[in-house]
Amino acid sequence: MSLVKYYGCYDYNEEWYLIELLLDVPASEILWEDMYVPEQGVKREDQQVPYMEQYLSEDGTAKLCETYDVPKKQSPSSRVAFFLYKVSSKTLFTPYGELPLTADGKIPRRLDGLIDFDDP
Repeated sequence: MSLVKYYGCYDYNEEWYLIELLLDVPASEILWEDMYVPEQGVKREDQQVPYMEQYLSEDGTAKLCETYDVPKKQSPSSRVAFFLYKVSSKTLFTPYGELPLTADGKIPRRLDGLIDFDDP
């Protein structure tokens, strides 16, 4: 049984994807360090990982806490949003399965203006 209940990959801008996941995992158990985008010739410790992780309500219409913080109130599932820089690799490796990095379209209206982004 997949722990990924929902996956969305959106074009945030020309350089970044916005990824949205609904995981059947409490927020405190998400293995962020085990999510990465493999790139040929790049050491594992230097490969891209999620950027600006944000926890959302189950319906994805509100933020539960500040960016990078973990919600104090835990539930059995977690909806999260984060960014990935667009690179040649088209797969996000996670402990919950491999997910395609192909944009599904525009960012849903409910996320527009809700998600924080700082260009590094």
